[in-house]
Amino acid sequence: MKLQNMKLAQKWREYAGPKDERLETENAKIYKLGFMLLSFGMLTLLVYQIMAQQVAWVHDGAGEAFRLFANPVDAVMYAWLFIVMTVCAVLQTRKGYVDTNRFGQTEHIPTGYFLLISGITGIASALAIAAMRCIAEAQIVPIESVFWGANLATGVVFGVTIFVAVFGALCLAFFEAKQRRAKIEAELDCPDDL
Repeated sequence: MKLQNMKLAQKWREYAGPKDERLETENAKIYKLGFMLLSFGMLTLLVYQIMAQQVAWVHDGAGEAFRLFANPVDAVMYAWLFIVMTVCAVLQTRKGYVDTNRFGQTEHIPTGYFLLISGITGIASALAIAAMRCIAEAQIVPIESVFWGANLATGVVFGVTIFVAVFGALCLAFFEAKQRRAKIEAELDCPDDL
């Protein structure tokens, strides 16, 4: 039994009336912004939590095993966040859009654009990670005991890794969009289905 055939759904449609496309569009924008704020806020908290625990572990002498999460609920929460974000990214890529530029409509890979986006992401990540490590460390030890150079080096390593990952993801999205567009064009050109 389909949802639209149920009496409750029919009563709701009678009560609510026809859908307003403008309101649907505005709601989609609101939900998109809310999802982005929630996702990136939780990711920032996750990274900060990992940094703070790792810094505390190092300053305690690293005698016992490093625990990533304080309790199993944290692990489940962040695993669910990762699953949701992965599903959204896969669905967007399968539909052919990952940002406002349509990758499938360009003839050549936009290397300059991809390098710019990857560079900005890598530099911002390097600075944010180094800053979070320094802040977390300053909360645990006196300011003169903070490992400024080590924190900056860690940020740079993560920044380079993120640069490579973002560039690879953008290239993968470009080639996926090109393949999908070629498939759609081949289906449209094929007169066998008519």
